[in-house]
Amino acid sequence: MRKGLFASRAVAGALAVTLALFLAAPPEVLAGGPLAVGGTFGVSGQAFTWSTAAAISYRTDNGPLANGTRFISEADARTRVEAMFQVWQDVTTSNITYSRAGFISAVGAFAGGDVNTLAEFDAVEGDCNAGNQSPIIYDADAAIFIALGVDETSVIGFAGPCALSGGGAIVSGEAVMNGLFQDGDPNPSDLSDASFDAAFIHEFGHFSGLDHSQINVNCLGGCPADDLLGLPTMFPILVSSTMGSLSDDDIAWISRLYPQTTGGTTFANTHGTITGTVFFTDGMSQAQGVNVIARRVDTGANEDRTNAVSVVSGFRFTSNPGQSVTGTNTGGSSFGSRDPLLIGRFEIPVPAGDYTVEVESINATFDAGSSVGPLDPPIPMPGTAPAAVGPITVAAGATVTGNDVTLVATDPRFDSFESSP
Repeated sequence: MRKGLFASRAVAGALAVTLALFLAAPPEVLAGGPLAVGGTFGVSGQAFTWSTAAAISYRTDNGPLANGTRFISEADARTRVEAMFQVWQDVTTSNITYSRAGFISAVGAFAGGDVNTLAEFDAVEGDCNAGNQSPIIYDADAAIFIALGVDETSVIGFAGPCALSGGGAIVSGEAVMNGLFQDGDPNPSDLSDASFDAAFIHEFGHFSGLDHSQINVNCLGGCPADDLLGLPTMFPILVSSTMGSLSDDDIAWISRLYPQTTGGTTFANTHGTITGTVFFTDGMSQAQGVNVIARRVDTGANEDRTNAVSVVSGFRFTSNPGQSVTGTNTGGSSFGSRDPLLIGRFEIPVPAGDYTVEVESINATFDAGSSVGPLDPPIPMPGTAPAAVGPITVAAGATVTGNDVTLVATDPRFDSFESSP
């Protein structure tokens, strides 16, 4: 269940931006929110999350992060990794915590030290898949990326859970960091430290169980500063080093998955939830895979661009419901609920305040490792978007229901009991 980053573009001062790479993984349900949702495996309709009974334990490589014209030692890399995890741990409305357990444990072909061959990587990843350890690997010369057949000049890294339990828990996770983007050599050109770290704060979001979110998608072509402020760290593409700071969307979702329940800034006394269903024009058929964004009502400071949280309609429903047209669930996805009431349904955690709700298509380029939502590849939103719903007043601890969205001018429904012309 890995996610990663690849490719580059020039944006705002030749800042390299990156797309996501998806490597081999078990089937899963993805959404703007949780990375995987239980179905026939796991707890149906519930996100897979780490236990918070203790800090999430991870182990780091005992080798350098970069070893070219620029050298980044193991100690410096460890410090940066700890700071990246700390960004998520510092969310006051979440109770997620992390703890380094030491260096990656020896297993099989890996005798300890620096993980720098495919055989060593396979041994360590196998141990991760068995739920025994959560490795953070520094691939200083990209030997692992090359051995995996991945373009080492494009792929920055990947991360995500390794093992899940039938009880709905993430048991272990991994991340692999490509040091070529920090080694001072020209192919590929280095990312700034801030951009590289932002990329892996994003990856550690995947490690923690978060998927991608699509907000202010216009930033793909360059956007105003306020739009950048609202751009989630979990946006599929790294557009700016500012994404190393969490947005309302990132904070709301990490808090929804790991809510702080004690102290003065609990999730319940700071956030509420907006729920509803996206329908086709008939007002009966639920529309799956539509991006839904709750935006703070603008009072003159562009709050609608800086303060927003999203999810995808039907994010808790299976991506393969099983029917006679595209096939049954035999051999299909074991993730995502089969409860038909969850088709097209959205649930958006937001800080208390006034909001509007709007809908849009998932960007067509966000597929595979860049995917957002239960449909991969995404499909265009049927019909057109109606006017935004709202304003909706959300009190802390409250769930505001019935905020349904009916799409405009979708094709008419055809029931199996009707006769075609």
